[in-house]
Amino acid sequence: MAAEKYYSTTDNEGSFLKRSQMPLLFVCMLTALILLGVHASMDWAVRKTILAKAEDAAMVWASHFIAELTELDSIVERGALSAGQQEVVNSAIKYSEVHSFTVFDPEGRLIFSTDFGVAEKSSQGGQNDDAKRVLSLGTPLIEIITRSTSSSDPSVFVQAMVPAVGADGTPIGVVGLFLDKSKSAAVYTKVMTAFGWAIPVLCAVLYAMPALAYVMKREQAHARTRRVALLSRFDQLTGMLNRHTMTQECRQLFVDRGGHEVVGIFFLDIDTFKSVNDEYGHEFGDAYLQFISSIILSNVGSRDLAGRMGGDEFVVAVRKANTEMMQSIGQNILREARAPFEYKGTTMQASVSIGYYLAERSDSKKDALHAADLALYHAKSTGRNTMVEYFPELDTAMIRRREIEARMREAMANAQFEAVFQPITDPNKKTIVGFEALLRLNGKDGEPISPDEFIPIAEETGMIQEIGSFVLRSAITNAKTWPEHIFVSVNLSPAQFKQGDLVEQVSDILNEFNFPASRLEFEVTEGLLMADEERVSDQLVGLKQLGISIAMDDFGTGYSSLGYLWKYDFDKLKIDRVFLEGFDFDKERYSEIIETIVILGHKMGMKVTVEGVETESHYTMLDQLACDQYQGFYFGKPMPADQARKALAAPKQNDAANG
Repeated sequence: MAAEKYYSTTDNEGSFLKRSQMPLLFVCMLTALILLGVHASMDWAVRKTILAKAEDAAMVWASHFIAELTELDSIVERGALSAGQQEVVNSAIKYSEVHSFTVFDPEGRLIFSTDFGVAEKSSQGGQNDDAKRVLSLGTPLIEIITRSTSSSDPSVFVQAMVPAVGADGTPIGVVGLFLDKSKSAAVYTKVMTAFGWAIPVLCAVLYAMPALAYVMKREQAHARTRRVALLSRFDQLTGMLNRHTMTQECRQLFVDRGGHEVVGIFFLDIDTFKSVNDEYGHEFGDAYLQFISSIILSNVGSRDLAGRMGGDEFVVAVRKANTEMMQSIGQNILREARAPFEYKGTTMQASVSIGYYLAERSDSKKDALHAADLALYHAKSTGRNTMVEYFPELDTAMIRRREIEARMREAMANAQFEAVFQPITDPNKKTIVGFEALLRLNGKDGEPISPDEFIPIAEETGMIQEIGSFVLRSAITNAKTWPEHIFVSVNLSPAQFKQGDLVEQVSDILNEFNFPASRLEFEVTEGLLMADEERVSDQLVGLKQLGISIAMDDFGTGYSSLGYLWKYDFDKLKIDRVFLEGFDFDKERYSEIIETIVILGHKMGMKVTVEGVETESHYTMLDQLACDQYQGFYFGKPMPADQARKALAAPKQNDAANG
């Protein structure tokens, strides 16, 4: 699920364009400046080239013309060109670039023009300033004249005043030329224009590529930075705040809250989530985590905090909370989490457990989370799929739990657990046919700790594996000292099946002690079968193949499913003590129920053992029902191993065995 609850999705394309605007604008402006500069330079270069070429052409042409057009003064005297001079002029006119020309004498007076012919004497008084300047400086005077035309290329003319000198270097006059350089200028302009466009484009490419590369690298760096920020802040699977961020922001929430603001803390986790992963796979489990996180996020406000603390644990901090609000949010989450979940064609239904606490102003973040966690633990220990509000007694229970856990670890390290044995009796022969091995643990004060307290803790902490192995070894070790017809029964915890290697462990222990599997009985409950049916089924089959007897314990207190009895081919049915406790209050009803269960067991080919036989009235009633075995204080309390051996050595027991 995306983390839209906490951050807005950025328009990556728009952001990229926005971040690219300045570099691209810079490239465009730089290209425009280069284009203007290049074109200005090209215009200047074309002009300079035309001037240079015009000057060269004018000097060459003028030198040739003066050399051929001799006796300049005679032109004015005669008022006409001589035949030879006319031929020179005609030849000059044919020169394609010469549009017109004029001739000035050494005094700067006009003596001939192709436009007006030979100047009259009356018009020679005036001196041409440009001609005089050329004569005085001895350098040509050249000017470019551009005229627009209807065609795409303008007409370009060069007006040149060139000093004419004789063979001895003496100035003999000035020749004024009007040259048509349009064709040359057009060629130069086209060539230069091509370069003028090519160079800016090349520069644009050369600048644009680094600029775009810079933009792309900056965008990649920005994306990496954004990604790192998200990774450091949000849980990537669910889109919720991750553990670190949730812890920090929750701490800050407690610091910044108003003087009377109550903060509500939810602690949630998914019931039997490990079984979901084991049965359906981790991909399915991840999808279910996303499903649950979406439910949580949809039920809390935009200013509230919701984070995944790891695995299947979630924490929610609700601002300005009250009991009604917390109950409403929690109940909604519970209800929606129970809805069937479908993923890739597979449908499953699970649930969550919730603990919550309303933190007053005096409560710290640590205290609030601790209280909500205790409430969650209580919710799970009382049946799951429920919500519990913290109450002070939970702290007492937690202290007790920690004391028991510490005592169990100490007992394991120092071999202070004890196996005791309760007789199982044949009602017909009135003799012991077996013992159930039970585990006992005393506190530091010497007072016994009930198995109902320490066994669940052992299962939760994983100590049950080592404890289970201890009980089995102790049971077999002592059973080897008993007569060969006496069996020993050992309880198996669902947690012992989780690793999947129970059959191998039991087989190794049987071989180690050379103990017959036929003398060993394992007791399991319906809760085990429901927890992970396929894995449990395979291991139960494996145990039966070893020759071990399997008994269903506490029958009648769970679902009492006949399907389980058929499927797993149990050897024995143990009726829970609760029915004999009920018999003490309603003899007729409970005797009928017990009789029904006995008949059912026998019909299915199983022996039936009744637990909790404690009084003569129990014994009398059961004696009429053809039960196979009795177990209870009436026949013997759980006893140490040495007392069990003594009970087996009693004369009546020996007589029955020998008989």
